[in-house]
Amino acid sequence: MNTGETRNAKVGMGAAAALLVVAMGFVGFQVFGGRDHGAGSLPGDAFYTDDNGKTFFKDDVRKIVPFDHKGKQAYRADVFQGSDGKQFVGLIYRHTDSGRKELGTYFANKPSDPEGVGRRLMELRGMQVKPIAAGEKAWVLADDVATERLQGSVTDPSGKPAKLVSPK
Repeated sequence: MNTGETRNAKVGMGAAAALLVVAMGFVGFQVFGGRDHGAGSLPGDAFYTDDNGKTFFKDDVRKIVPFDHKGKQAYRADVFQGSDGKQFVGLIYRHTDSGRKELGTYFANKPSDPEGVGRRLMELRGMQVKPIAAGEKAWVLADDVATERLQGSVTDPSGKPAKLVSPK
């Protein structure tokens, strides 16, 4: 190899290494970040609705949805705030049958997962999301891409973009 080829090979290896670091950072962001959860941890509470979004309440984020709440089926909910300051449910979530089984086993084994990373990874595989007003056929896998796309499409009654509210 001549000096030019050696230099090009080194530049190529450096570029490949840089690309690998960026890709690993992207994967880490998708798994651990991307949503406002503080220092990499997941919140302890989530919003839920048992009346198709007319009202909502906070409860433990570890609920496997849907679950029975006062005789009704409750779903996890994304709550948004409109430009007028009013809060409303924009999206709802449910676990798939396989997701329910996997999380049931996970919680039964009382895992040491203080940051909730294992639970979050299972939810990426076994949770579905849909806009509150959409029909049953609108359920899609709640991966980060689909969820962020749906969250970004939520508008308030006046048609202005709505802001996602954290259940802090």
